[in-house]
Amino acid sequence: MRRDFIIIIFIAVTAIAIGIYLFYSGEYSPTSVANQPSAVVVPFIALAEGSRSKVESRVNYLIETQEELVKLWKFLEEPPPVPTVDFNIKIVAAVFAGEVPTSGYDIAVVEVQDADNRIVKIELTKPDESCVLAQSVTAPYQVIELPKTSLPFTHADTWTTKSCP
Repeated sequence: MRRDFIIIIFIAVTAIAIGIYLFYSGEYSPTSVANQPSAVVVPFIALAEGSRSKVESRVNYLIETQEELVKLWKFLEEPPPVPTVDFNIKIVAAVFAGEVPTSGYDIAVVEVQDADNRIVKIELTKPDESCVLAQSVTAPYQVIELPKTSLPFTHADTWTTKSCP
């Protein structure tokens, strides 16, 4: 009976120690979980995407007027016609990967979320090192349209590697 009591005390002390560790290490905090606003996924549509632009470095643009969109469209090589966007209710975001040394690179918005700010999640893709690729400078881009918001914008880049076909 005494042995069972010692085992129960040991389990209780271990559970308390683990709980204290998780709480103070930031792994779990009931208050931080309860106070975080839930993110809402924001729908968007692609207006244009491709591998050739005139933008040399990795950059994002937020377009708020039709005039700005017309100027941005001049950065794109062989784009579709400039779309008409209702900027009273919509906004346009453009993501550019910048110049890269070969084909096989890409950039795409994979998700947009609203919480304390609007987070644009961007995936940049590079080819696997073993791939045989055209040695031609490319500059991937994507232009999207999404609902207008008063939230501040931010972005999160993620790099992935694409296998050879």
